[in-house]
Amino acid sequence: MTRPRVSVVVPVFNKAPFLPAALDSIVAAVRSYGDAELIAVDHGSTDGSRELLASRYARDARILDLRGGTIATVRNRGAHAATGSVLSFIDSDCVIPPDYLVSVSEILTATGAGATGAEVVPPALPSWVEDVWYRLHRRAGDAEQEWIGSANLAVVREAFDAVGGFDERLVTGEDTELCQRLRSRGYRIYESKRLSAVHLDNAKTVQAFYRKEVWRGLGMFGTVRPGAIDKPTVMTVVHMALCTAAILVLAAAPWTWPARLAVAMGLVVTAPAATLLYRARTGGSLGRPLHALLLYEVYYAARVAAMARLLFRGERS
Repeated sequence: MTRPRVSVVVPVFNKAPFLPAALDSIVAAVRSYGDAELIAVDHGSTDGSRELLASRYARDARILDLRGGTIATVRNRGAHAATGSVLSFIDSDCVIPPDYLVSVSEILTATGAGATGAEVVPPALPSWVEDVWYRLHRRAGDAEQEWIGSANLAVVREAFDAVGGFDERLVTGEDTELCQRLRSRGYRIYESKRLSAVHLDNAKTVQAFYRKEVWRGLGMFGTVRPGAIDKPTVMTVVHMALCTAAILVLAAAPWTWPARLAVAMGLVVTAPAATLLYRARTGGSLGRPLHALLLYEVYYAARVAAMARLLFRGERS
């Protein structure tokens, strides 16, 4: 059976410390597969990433430049230039195995899915933030999924074109929204652990985790649909309401200060604790529950901050 031609699209923006490891692995996979091409789209890097692309990868990659637009615009730019019948989107801080593209082709053929990929995994010796967050959200085994992140996502070109590609209006969350439209058109999304990629540039501290989650939260309204419950957004609203109630308890409740403080703290941790229990029931690991609870507290604080920016500062989702 003839393999499909695969176009690997790599968006690049200020990833110089991680670019050699990531692109060396992608170039090796492209060469191993044969009928494949690599398209790197630089989004205005200022840290030497663009120069590194030109000096080290000009022979192995088609290098495009784009100024302005969202990350969805960058990925669509690469897809528009691609000649393959399969589009493989891999982030410029992800390392893949040499047989990655062979596995993509075989999985799409065997399953008949419109898209495949896998969650990214942390590198060896991760920080506790990386390790705890990954273990909370890791998926067990190969299965159909509602979405796969665009850091490691392959889409059949016909399906990608049928739904119009990534929504360029979205600052973040473009991958979840794309998968939502793929499923609404009847395309299946299949995750395989054979396609696991190592993600190098994760948040390694609580402060970095907060900043990254604020940015990710700017796309929260992109997947909200009538008649469907978007759990993260609903829980963010619940957390905001409970934190407001905690402030009111501290300010006006007719109780002693220790009692007010205990009730307020209980309200503040309710949504993170409920999410932690949900993760435990759906396969997440609670090896370090207090660390996990802290990260969910920070996660919801970041999403509340993102929601405030969307609602009151007029930033686009």
